[in-house]
Amino acid sequence: MERILVVEDEASLREGLLEALAGAGYEARGAKDGHQAEELLARESWALCILDIKLPDMSGFELCRRLRESSSLPVLFLTAFSDEANTVKGLELGGDDYVAKPFRLKELLSRVRALLRRAGSCGAPGEAFESGELSMDLKSRRMERGGKELFLTHKEGQMAWMLMNAWPYVVSREELIRCIWDKDGQYIEDNTVRVHASRLREKLGTYEGQPYFTAARGVGYRWNVPVKK
Repeated sequence: MERILVVEDEASLREGLLEALAGAGYEARGAKDGHQAEELLARESWALCILDIKLPDMSGFELCRRLRESSSLPVLFLTAFSDEANTVKGLELGGDDYVAKPFRLKELLSRVRALLRRAGSCGAPGEAFESGELSMDLKSRRMERGGKELFLTHKEGQMAWMLMNAWPYVVSREELIRCIWDKDGQYIEDNTVRVHASRLREKLGTYEGQPYFTAARGVGYRWNVPVKK
């Protein structure tokens, strides 16, 4: 049974989410603040963290930043902020997705299912790829550049694998959404794929003066550097 940590200081909402997740077949526990969450994250194994941005002792942004120093655990932000700046900030700090309050339970559960979908559900896991100075093994979700490990979040790893696997062809935005976020794409904001792609491109750097992948305007993204599979 997949275990989910819900970090939310509002007791009624936290308990409601725990009940809903349990009803959907997950094992869920709650934390009322960032420090309690850090203790639980450090000593127990989790499949997903649902993280409120506004916590009493630290922001969800700060907790996510600390978590990303050592873990690629998928993070779903809960936010009352509707402006794009806060959304982008959460994704840039390593969040995998977000749901804006007030949200529909159906929407939240759809995001949870998408985040928990096994890496490589849209491709064969365990394949090793080499491209330029990069090497990647999806099974372990490890990416190395020149023998040094690059830290990728869960979704960044999925995106990199899909683009490398498709080389030299374009992967459409719709296909990325279907495989990585939501199979119907009905709950994905327009900027979500763009922000993740931008963050991944920055982490990968360039090879012989060109980025490892670029946008195919109006279609999706294409890996640029030859891939050995």
